[in-house]
Amino acid sequence: MTKGFQEEFATIDILVNSNTRTGRTDAFIVAFTKLEKQVRRLFSYTIYQYPAFTFTHYKDILAVIASKRFLDFDNYIKGFDALYPKSYEHIIGSALYTPFIKSDFPRIKSIRNKVLHGQPTGQGLSSSDLNAEIAVIRNWCLQVAESMMTEIDYDGLEWNSFRKCRAKDLAVNYKGNISGIKELKVFIETNMK
Repeated sequence: MTKGFQEEFATIDILVNSNTRTGRTDAFIVAFTKLEKQVRRLFSYTIYQYPAFTFTHYKDILAVIASKRFLDFDNYIKGFDALYPKSYEHIIGSALYTPFIKSDFPRIKSIRNKVLHGQPTGQGLSSSDLNAEIAVIRNWCLQVAESMMTEIDYDGLEWNSFRKCRAKDLAVNYKGNISGIKELKVFIETNMK
């Protein structure tokens, strides 16, 4: 278990173990946010490995990402896969990736969309049901964190995705080259829609 995972999911543990009426619902929404934040941070970290980017560029990278309203969980994985020599699926394994992407994530996202907008899900979800969904999110984030830490030296959950990899020069093996902010914009428009 990575340090980033422990720190990010501590909040969820507090909510799940609370005696509040909405503790499980709140924990579910926060867990979903962690899930989406992890893929965005992994993408940001991977982009930042290009030699063209230094600490002075992180705000520009964030501005580009923020300006692309279509970017979400699926798009960040597409971007990672278009850039990195190994796919998400290869890194974390098909046994976890395939059922999560094809079944778990669409179900969880549907629940999240209803709950976040104060709408009934029509599923009569109990606290136990929400705990089960939180467990699915937790397992995904943990497996991604551990797999990515081994692969790229970053789990996607630790703060500061804008740092260079200590272990190796990752960008040397990337599928393409991004030499600045303009190229990043083109890359996102071309590969992440």
